[in-house]
Amino acid sequence: MFPQRSFVVVFFLVAAVLPFGRRLEAGSRPVAEFRALASYDGGVVERVRARAAARMDDPECGKLLTDFRDRGGRTLEANLQPLGVSPSQYLLQLSFLDGSSLPACRTPAVIMTVTPGVPRVFVCPAGGGRLNARLSQIEFESGFLAEAMMIHEMLHTLGLGENPPSTFEITERVRQRCR
Repeated sequence: MFPQRSFVVVFFLVAAVLPFGRRLEAGSRPVAEFRALASYDGGVVERVRARAAARMDDPECGKLLTDFRDRGGRTLEANLQPLGVSPSQYLLQLSFLDGSSLPACRTPAVIMTVTPGVPRVFVCPAGGGRLNARLSQIEFESGFLAEAMMIHEMLHTLGLGENPPSTFEITERVRQRCR
């Protein structure tokens, strides 16, 4: 068994390397290759993520991790503790990738998508001939909403499912706690 810190380092090294190559699941079925974000979209993610991480340093905003539970009934804080990082550090370490090949991103209302419990966020493209991710438009219209959405997705990576609570309930709670 790895010591706790070693596990975190190995986990993030593996998470960083795996998205950049063709992988095989059980049964040798190919898995889609995940692409890094385009330069502009990566810049948008970094700006929004830095501001969202600063919000997560506020104790009131940090209460989100005890407000919500995963499907097994564990708080998101309990899911974060074994990693040995603060919520803001965790957010800053998450992988954000191009989600243009994902079916969920074909729905125009989807800005980012996550599999609950998986520390990887897919950013959806704008579509309609526009080159930039939908997140860039949200940031332009409301930086605070973009930050709330980023924190919302972080909560999913820690195991939070949806329905219940609805996507709107999650984002509204983030907005209330992280003003």
